[in-house]
Amino acid sequence: MNNDKETCNFARANNFRSAFRPNVCGGSTSRPCSGSGDPNGNPNGSGQLATDGNDVGGDSYEKDVKTKILQSSLQHVPRHGWSRDTVAAGAEELGYPDTVHGLFRDPGAELALYFYSASNDSLSRLLRDGTLTLPTESKAELTAFLTVAIKTRLLMLQPYLNQWPQAIALLSKPSNAPQALSNLMTLVNDVCYYAGDRSIDTRWYTRRIGLATIYKSSELHLLQDGSQGYDDTWKFVRRAVEECVKLDTMLESNAQLAKDVVTASVSTAKNILGLTWNR
Repeated sequence: MNNDKETCNFARANNFRSAFRPNVCGGSTSRPCSGSGDPNGNPNGSGQLATDGNDVGGDSYEKDVKTKILQSSLQHVPRHGWSRDTVAAGAEELGYPDTVHGLFRDPGAELALYFYSASNDSLSRLLRDGTLTLPTESKAELTAFLTVAIKTRLLMLQPYLNQWPQAIALLSKPSNAPQALSNLMTLVNDVCYYAGDRSIDTRWYTRRIGLATIYKSSELHLLQDGSQGYDDTWKFVRRAVEECVKLDTMLESNAQLAKDVVTASVSTAKNILGLTWNR
């Protein structure tokens, strides 16, 4: 893999289409930064709340405190869900008064967003250090890689599976949807990057739309899966990835079809992702 040196600038999306805007520089497409990241496009794996680099004094301290509280709060999710009570319990455990939840605009949603970002960072580290075998030119290896990457990320939901429908509802609110979509795009862009994608044409869009749709569909499948070891979900993921790889092969030889697929997919994908914002 080449190490891209361009600065990541994957801003929060104001609409679905802009969230899939490729960052093109010097003929290559850079991956987005997970967490706070660095100029080389490497996430720090901390799940740290994003900063704009201009924080001084109290602002920086407040962000640090919020990150520590959110991290401490995750263990209370199975009992209290994604809620203010959970954040209050996490704060109390660190010695802060439970009223410190007032630092958060929407405590439950911010906790879910923190967990999503931290999980993305964890997956990115596994991809970066080679724990997950990267694919070569083989379509079979690419299918296996994408399947394992999605499965690995979905399994991070396991400790909170019973509470995850609540998180989905919170992240679908118009006030939270842009950051939720940004987190999803970070996830799929990381996977595409380590899968070897450096496209700068319409395939940049179709690959990420396809992978995002597979992930969200598989997430919903997992929530209802009663099979041993979630075997039904993993079979679903495998079939979906195989179809996605076949479609990508078709689009490589038909530019007009690729453009039509992008246009037609936006509305459909918004509904599948649960991110229809004009509510």
